[in-house]
Amino acid sequence: MRRSDIEEIEALLDDDPREALSLASRIVDETPDDPDGWAWRAEAQIALGQAENALKSLAEYVQRDPEWIEAYTMRAVLLTELARFDDAHVEVEVARAIDSEDPRLQRAEAVWHELQGQFPEADKLYALAAEGDPGLYPAPPRFDRPRAQAAILKVLREIAKDGLKLQPIFQEVPTPGPTKGGKLLTRALELRDKSTVVVYLRNLERELDDESQIEDLAEVFEDCLAELVEAN
Repeated sequence: MRRSDIEEIEALLDDDPREALSLASRIVDETPDDPDGWAWRAEAQIALGQAENALKSLAEYVQRDPEWIEAYTMRAVLLTELARFDDAHVEVEVARAIDSEDPRLQRAEAVWHELQGQFPEADKLYALAAEGDPGLYPAPPRFDRPRAQAAILKVLREIAKDGLKLQPIFQEVPTPGPTKGGKLLTRALELRDKSTVVVYLRNLERELDDESQIEDLAEVFEDCLAELVEAN
């Protein structure tokens, strides 16, 4: 891939992921044997929440470059989000055979454990990933639950002044099971009905790094809630 194409896709991923996908798809059509085009296509699909399509793009990548560990760890996380834990474990084992100490592997394993409710195991792996590459893989914070809930309730009280009144139900992560309608296990919030929002605290925390404060958690919650309300 040309450096100019890479820079353009990187810029588009945050601002216009649909255009990033369009550009990556054109590159794939023009040079289908270049694995990097498939990787960027997968990145754009992930940004758009297209987990199944991203899995296919990453499968195309590994056919062309079977030694890139990140393709397997990305697939492991995507399969975990889809509650396909056994399939995710296969990807983890392939990645382990390439490099058992790669922080990308440890982070993927952490998510695999976490979304099955195995929190102590997840936290150990987050710590290992952070030790291996703290800049890219910081361990997410774990806030005191009463403080975290109080911070979110404060946001909801402020929002209620503008007419949106919601009662929260606090959970750690969604209950594992078949995912339908695009509801991945990594979702941070879920509107149960017009007056109830389910808050998945572990998934909110994973959006932060180990230097984040409780105010950062409240801000992430507010941003996620605004996106959820707009989508509904």
